[in-house]
Amino acid sequence: MNSKKTRQRAAALLCAVTMLLTSTTAYAVYDPYEDDGETQQVADRLNSLQYNGRVRVSDLREVAKDYDGKVSQDFLDEVDGWSTITVSELKDYAVEYQLPAQYLQRFIDDAFVIKAGNTYKYTPVDFSLDLHSYEWDNLHHYQDGEKQYIVDGENRGIKVIDVSGHQGDINWEAVKADGVNYAFIRVGYRGYTKGNINVDGKFHQNIQNALDAGVKVGVYFYSQAINEREAIDEAKFVLNEIEGYTLDLPVVFDIEGPQNWTYRTYGLSARTFTNISKAFLDTIKSAGYETMLYSYSKFFAEDLELSRLQDYDLWMAQYYHEPFFPYNFKIWQYDYTGKVDGIQGGVDMNILFLDYEAN
Repeated sequence: MNSKKTRQRAAALLCAVTMLLTSTTAYAVYDPYEDDGETQQVADRLNSLQYNGRVRVSDLREVAKDYDGKVSQDFLDEVDGWSTITVSELKDYAVEYQLPAQYLQRFIDDAFVIKAGNTYKYTPVDFSLDLHSYEWDNLHHYQDGEKQYIVDGENRGIKVIDVSGHQGDINWEAVKADGVNYAFIRVGYRGYTKGNINVDGKFHQNIQNALDAGVKVGVYFYSQAINEREAIDEAKFVLNEIEGYTLDLPVVFDIEGPQNWTYRTYGLSARTFTNISKAFLDTIKSAGYETMLYSYSKFFAEDLELSRLQDYDLWMAQYYHEPFFPYNFKIWQYDYTGKVDGIQGGVDMNILFLDYEAN
């Protein structure tokens, strides 16, 4: 810390010398936000808090308030008195002060910030892919944890939950009365070691009771397929289980990375994961159903070839105060500890940005 204080003093001295050697009209505190043009338009679209590789210290302080004291006060004191710092300097500070990844992400718009232990990895954004146009200034946060996407006074995001047998017996009448009109229900899963396909123990109970209560539903399947043939088998299993039910939401393929070496999907490449996803999604689509791909942001960024999945909508899980996912997505899962009447314990909460019933 002392070395950085020394650098600050040296930089301050250099600035003072510069002021003496130049006219006062030539000297000004550099504010990268004063310029405009194409670069600024791109920054605005990505809801960026940086411009031309610099960020305002005032923004660093203001955004820190969103993270309930998790941003080091020593870091904020370190940059106190400066107008801006470079993104490169911010990355150095992140390592020294172990800044939260989602806080750091608010100031980096060209890469996904991934924190592993005490280190940070920056996975570049592929700007050739279809980008979303959401403006997170429209995101409203409420004390009960719910988030809404409100544009010009109108809620443009539909509240959706997703449930499985882990929630036990659900009172769907109470769920409906609590303002939940849409839900995804797990239809089944494949085991992560032996690889057997199983129906969710509460699936048929959940889907029938939800429909009876007037809740519109979709379904999802948790995959552990290791090749395309297994993915097609999973899709056929889903098609068989949902026969006779009316779906207003898509059939979703839930693909996630292995947690450790015991998972049968351990070591699969991004190409293989993509082939597996396409096999399931293509099979469901061929059967006449809307379909969608679910995963978390890191898996989308690092373990799938998204350029080959552009025909399918994405459902992205990221438990951030404000999401960072530049690519186009239709659902954001923002919490797994939500509270809904009729459900014991926590439940996944989502914002659906596209009304499937209207399309």
